[in-house]
Amino acid sequence: MGDRPLQTHDAANESSPDEPATSSDRTVLFVEHETDIAERFDREHDDMTVWIESSAADCLSRLEAEAIDCIVSNYDLPDDDGLDLLESVRDEHPNLPFVLFTGAGDERVASEAVAAGVSDYLPRDAVDGADDLRERIESAVDRHLAGRGESRISALMTAFPDVAFLLDDEGRYRELLVGPNTESLAAAAPPDLVGRRLHDVFSEETAERFLTHIHRTLETGGVRTMEYPLEVAKGTRWFEARTTPLGTCIDGRDAVVWVARDVTERRERERTLARQHDELEMLNKIHRLIQEVIHELVRAATRDDIEQLACKRMVESGLYELAWIDESEVSRDGIAPRTRAGGIDGYLDTLVSLGGDVGDDPATRAMRNDELQVIRDVRETDLLPRAVREEAVDRGIESGISIPLSYGNTMYGSLSLVSTRTGVLSERAQAALEILGDTIGFAINAAKNKKLLLSDTSVELEFRVTDSREVFLSVSRRLGCTCHLHGLVPASEGQLLHYVRIEGAPPQRVEEMVSDSEHVTECRLIDTDDTGFVLETVMTESTVKRLVEAGAAVQSATADGGEVSLVAEVPHDADVRRVVDTFQATYPKSELVGKRTVDRPTQTAQEFRQTLTDRLTDRQETALRAAYFAGYYDWPRGSTAEEIAGSLDIASPTLHYHLRKAQYELLAAFFDE
Repeated sequence: MGDRPLQTHDAANESSPDEPATSSDRTVLFVEHETDIAERFDREHDDMTVWIESSAADCLSRLEAEAIDCIVSNYDLPDDDGLDLLESVRDEHPNLPFVLFTGAGDERVASEAVAAGVSDYLPRDAVDGADDLRERIESAVDRHLAGRGESRISALMTAFPDVAFLLDDEGRYRELLVGPNTESLAAAAPPDLVGRRLHDVFSEETAERFLTHIHRTLETGGVRTMEYPLEVAKGTRWFEARTTPLGTCIDGRDAVVWVARDVTERRERERTLARQHDELEMLNKIHRLIQEVIHELVRAATRDDIEQLACKRMVESGLYELAWIDESEVSRDGIAPRTRAGGIDGYLDTLVSLGGDVGDDPATRAMRNDELQVIRDVRETDLLPRAVREEAVDRGIESGISIPLSYGNTMYGSLSLVSTRTGVLSERAQAALEILGDTIGFAINAAKNKKLLLSDTSVELEFRVTDSREVFLSVSRRLGCTCHLHGLVPASEGQLLHYVRIEGAPPQRVEEMVSDSEHVTECRLIDTDDTGFVLETVMTESTVKRLVEAGAAVQSATADGGEVSLVAEVPHDADVRRVVDTFQATYPKSELVGKRTVDRPTQTAQEFRQTLTDRLTDRQETALRAAYFAGYYDWPRGSTAEEIAGSLDIASPTLHYHLRKAQYELLAAFFDE
């Protein structure tokens, strides 16, 4: 391509490189290797001679051999770049028109091109076809021919979407250059800037900052950047300044080219990303904290241990400065903390001293509604009365949350967290804290059951209930039958499987009545004999379920003649009044008819094993031992039933019969009262 022009050059019209020919005879040298711009230009403008070279070295060789009126060079070249080529051309041909062509606008390239003496600077997306490019070429040549003193920077800025200035070392505006649609980005109207100093336009502090930046640019001799906000016609905008020495003096003073790019949208994106990153970091920290607390809750032995651990760890995390757990009571008159950790200038003591004046406080709402109560901004919340908000604001409190602590239908209290920072209560953080509240409620319930299991003595409570909402009470009244609680098994989502034995009524009729109850979600007939039958039911509400959720262990429950009798045990040091109030709040038509302390005799492991052995016949024990030691219960099995039966010299069905009977006796000893 470099060996021939795309159009024959007339030798008679040749001129020196510094003296271009007439418009119709101009010779243009394109330096490019990846586009077809030159070929398209030649096809559409046959009155010009077009040469193409693919490298800076070939361009310089062509320039020595041919008379060239204008060079159009890509910035990206295989052996160099357009700026280095421009400097090489200027060494030998200081006035030759030179147009720099780039793929996209770049203020650094533009600034350096101006300093090196470029005639025009063209981002590719600023040129609309070959005719537009021809006008740029002819304009560059005409300016050279006419010897106009017009600034080269003014020409390049028509295609550059930024504001540019020439500023001298005193901070005086020497020239303002704005491209299309950019005048509104200047601090003042262009005619009002030229000749004025920075201190005439900006505050003392801002002007000094800008002047210092100009001096550092001149001292270093390279490109320097800075970001700053300005109040312009579009409002407050952020700009990134790129400055470079002009390379020549203006009226004897050094000057810089200052290109200001509007980066407001970019900064907003960066701020959004930074905010999202901070939120993610905060959420990760909260999740790690909650995982650690949940892990430690497993080892807590008592309710007090659980509550103290939760409050202490939440404060130690640094996310919250104050944590406390409120007592759950049927009626409350102000805040009543059971456990606390941390403190913010006596804030919690102030809340306690206010008593009922705290109003319907978040902790009370959390327990009443079993829902999180979130305060993201203390100044704007309507969850606190004015007096409490003022106390919080005076101490720098920003946010807070009250988390219900419940298990099933039993409300144990609420955990309140207070922070002097924002960002700790995002929606995802709330979801994690809600899980923490559920876990604490579960742990408190488990601790109460464990205490009951290990206690030598307990308190036995006996209730009589005549509330018609109890399903089996209605069944016993209408059908004249007796319903006994046979067993309870925990199911998913806090439900209980009730196994109820009914005597004295038709199974189908009972099943139909029970299934129609609004409190029964599942009902199944599972066993029938000569004296009665057993129903398996899942109920959303029952007297038995309510007592279990209140922290009691139900020993028996019988519905007969239109009333229900229940016997339950609670640990000897439990708050019996609270258990009774919780139960009667749901079943007002209930009466506590008995309360007594009962001993729970301790049984050694040897005594327990002897009890199990006494329940088995010799043949049952033999079959069970042989199956166990032969690996029948391993996985995979070490022996089949047929192999064990053969070893015992009995039939396989006989072995299965003995095993089933033995297993039943063991399970009965474990699960029966």
